[in-house]
Amino acid sequence: MKLRLRLSLLARMAVALGILLSISLVLAVILSIFGGMLGFAIFGWVYEGADALADLPRLSTAFPVPAWAVASAAIAAIVGVVRGWPYVRNYTGTEYLIPPTTPISLTVTAGLLGCLYLTLVEGSAALRAALSTAVGLVVVFGLGVVLALWVTVADVRSRIRGLRETLAADSNPIEESHPEVATTVSRLAQQADVPEPAVHITETARPESVTVGYGDDAIIVVSTGLLETLTEDELEAVLAHEISHLANGDSRVMGAALGPVLAADEWMEDDPHDFGDRIWNGVFSLLKLYGQLGTAILSRGREWSADAGAAELTGDPVALASALRRLDDARRRPETDLREWEHSVAVMDILPPAASDITTGPFRTHPATEERIEHLRNRTESLETAD
Repeated sequence: MKLRLRLSLLARMAVALGILLSISLVLAVILSIFGGMLGFAIFGWVYEGADALADLPRLSTAFPVPAWAVASAAIAAIVGVVRGWPYVRNYTGTEYLIPPTTPISLTVTAGLLGCLYLTLVEGSAALRAALSTAVGLVVVFGLGVVLALWVTVADVRSRIRGLRETLAADSNPIEESHPEVATTVSRLAQQADVPEPAVHITETARPESVTVGYGDDAIIVVSTGLLETLTEDELEAVLAHEISHLANGDSRVMGAALGPVLAADEWMEDDPHDFGDRIWNGVFSLLKLYGQLGTAILSRGREWSADAGAAELTGDPVALASALRRLDDARRRPETDLREWEHSVAVMDILPPAASDITTGPFRTHPATEERIEHLRNRTESLETAD
């Protein structure tokens, strides 16, 4: 059974990675084109400004010295004066360089302004010369590409980090209210050989158990509804499932997999006004759906693996099967505060949000509960036969 599960997980991983790598490549190409165009637009503004400044009087036109060398010397002089002033002021009786109040500070300030002038005009001349070459144009295009990719990746990481911060802010450390839960998590973390995660509790009637983050920043959030719904053995099995996610590095994996999906969503127009905007949104909507498919396939595989890990940690597959049944029954009631699809993937929940569009079909983030229970029952039978 273990070999069959591993082969299934490998197959899911291969399919999911193929989808996610292909969407990442397409997004990279689109962002490269867009970023390059942005780079040339910025280049136009910068070049006009540099061209105007470079026409001002400068030393490199009066002496046989390259403009870049003069600009570099001026920058070095500015840095030297700013860093060296604390030593100079000990001999002047003047504490501050600006505004100048003594002849010495006035002289130094005038020198600084002169160096600043040289930095601007000589630097502009050097920049104009560099941008006038083919290599300069390639550099401009490359900088635009890097800027577009950096902004997109930074936004994705910020959104995922914000989810963790929101979970922590909306919950409280569990040690004071339910120390036995914290003790159980600590023991399971030692068994799995992972850093002990922070455990928080949220006052929510809906039974929830989610894991987000990894390493020393990992956090497990359980709801009061979960503690009230499950028995002691079932709760331990659910916590073991969350610890297994940490042992498998699932938050890191799913955070990376979710990147292309969030990137495609980020580049969609919130309020398209014309036909071009609708075409643009249509392209990125298709890319987002394609990425969601790959992420969902990968997520389901990680859930199978976490179930197996929980069964090994507790040695009681029946307890996890019973917990899944009880939680599934408790979540069949209509909910009004459902998390978004991205949230259901960015965090590792024992069960998905109760929304039909993400719990059934190819975009579901978790395997069907009945299938998971059946697999755990088969695992129990295998253990009994081995005994």
